[in-house]
Amino acid sequence: MYLHIGAGRLLRDREILGCFDMDGRADSPVNRAFLKEAEKKGATSSAGDDLPRTFILTDRGVVFTHISTAAVVGRVKRVKSEE
Repeated sequence: MYLHIGAGRLLRDREILGCFDMDGRADSPVNRAFLKEAEKKGATSSAGDDLPRTFILTDRGVVFTHISTAAVVGRVKRVKSEE
């Protein structure tokens, strides 16, 4: 099934490996290095122009979204329960 992650962007639920809060997590040296490397490789994209609150790790890269991590996780759970 598909999951709406903002600004009309959809992801397949099975592509999602993890959802991470940008507040604090993106500040860790390991995460900063990971996100910087993903950006260098062109493996990042954004669902909208707003300030990102969450980054979603997928099997194809990283997607930034303005939707809260709790909301994304809730949507994933709802989609999984409908399968």
